[in-house]
Amino acid sequence: MNMDQRLPRRETCLFFVVVSAALLAVVFYYHGRVVSVSEEAMVCSGVGGDFLAGRLEGRQGLVGSLKWPPFPTLLGLPFVKIPHFGTSGLAFPVVNAIVSAFMLTLLNGWLSRFGIPRLARFPILGFYQASPPVIAAVLTGSSATMLLLMLMAGGYFLVHWLRTLDLRSLAYLGVLGGLSVITRYQAIVLVILVTAVIVARTLRAKEPSFRPATLLVFLIPSLYTVGLWFMGNWLIMGDPVYFLRGVVPMESGSVGAEIIPACRGVDWQLYLPPLLLFVVAWLTGKDWRGSAWRSVTLPLALMALLALIVWPYVAEIRSLADRPDSIPIPSGHARQLKEVDDIVLYLAEQRPEAKVFVSGYTGYPFVIRSQTPDAFVHLMTLDPGEIQRRTRGQTLLFLVPRPKGLNAWEDINLRLPWLFDEYMKHLLVDRDLCFSFVLVKEWDDWHLIEAVRLERPPDKLAR
Repeated sequence: MNMDQRLPRRETCLFFVVVSAALLAVVFYYHGRVVSVSEEAMVCSGVGGDFLAGRLEGRQGLVGSLKWPPFPTLLGLPFVKIPHFGTSGLAFPVVNAIVSAFMLTLLNGWLSRFGIPRLARFPILGFYQASPPVIAAVLTGSSATMLLLMLMAGGYFLVHWLRTLDLRSLAYLGVLGGLSVITRYQAIVLVILVTAVIVARTLRAKEPSFRPATLLVFLIPSLYTVGLWFMGNWLIMGDPVYFLRGVVPMESGSVGAEIIPACRGVDWQLYLPPLLLFVVAWLTGKDWRGSAWRSVTLPLALMALLALIVWPYVAEIRSLADRPDSIPIPSGHARQLKEVDDIVLYLAEQRPEAKVFVSGYTGYPFVIRSQTPDAFVHLMTLDPGEIQRRTRGQTLLFLVPRPKGLNAWEDINLRLPWLFDEYMKHLLVDRDLCFSFVLVKEWDDWHLIEAVRLERPPDKLAR
């Protein structure tokens, strides 16, 4: 592999422009009638809009949760203020289309350096990008697309450093490592693995000073980038580790144990094909000089690559019979959207007079998808005094997410862990305010609970 042999700049730019235009056309066509994005895209759009508007909720939302890292929101800020883009969540599919174009341009340049001709690499890249899980990540506005670009670029700089020991490549790798963590926190596992690879390589160096100096070149950009997240929490929330709330064990169990299932939920169909494509290209371009290994490893790698690219198509075709349409949104996203729409419709038809308090990041989809967003009182943190100020004299309802999985990290579940199931056993007391709670309606992942204002009870009552 000749990593210094590059495609002509004009060809690279033309490839990027053509791919960007094609992906943007697909995004606008798909969302032409109704914008149907993931919860993640709606949350990032809501946080970005509040942040640009100077609202406290935007500043808190940008840094305040490990589940919702700040970089995807920051990347979408230039598009959030465009009419209709920010209010619908469409900004993040648009961002993903551009990010995917960068990723395909990187892969195209990579494969060309292995000597793979255009007639081979263009169809392979096209089939991969059109694969249902990959195109669904673009269309729904998932941050997985952003992480994929960082992994591909990081892989390039890691290979280049291993071959040349160029410290500039190592510094770029450190920056990408930090950015990947503030894109998806699960990437910390990959940063640790890359650190282990760097340590193993530096142990072979003869100069003792080479080892710490090399590690610092990689770790300083990574730690500085992640350190900005801690700094943001300190400046905005008053606590540098505020966003780690919920990771520590609680009385009812360990919320931190949910990190492991979240890591297991990584969609490997997104990440493995490009990495395996790199392996196939390397095997193809390597000079084996009559080695028998090439006749074994190359066919196996090609078969695995073909299976990873084709299987999502097979699964999608098999699932068409079970769905009323061919929307490639993953079933979890589709179910979440339907439940949000059902709740919004119920509130509009059955409780139009009420004010509905929605807390934290999970409240943004209701505000964005409702025709009457003023019916919702949305705060990032539970503040009974502010809720009372905004709803004085009106019926008050609380929408409470089921404290399961990462939703257990939402502020309302951390502050009132009893509210979802044991609301009848407790009162919420805050200074001169007192609320009791009555269940109005329940859905799979949500309870709609009416807050009844009471006079402040004696201290002996349960709270």
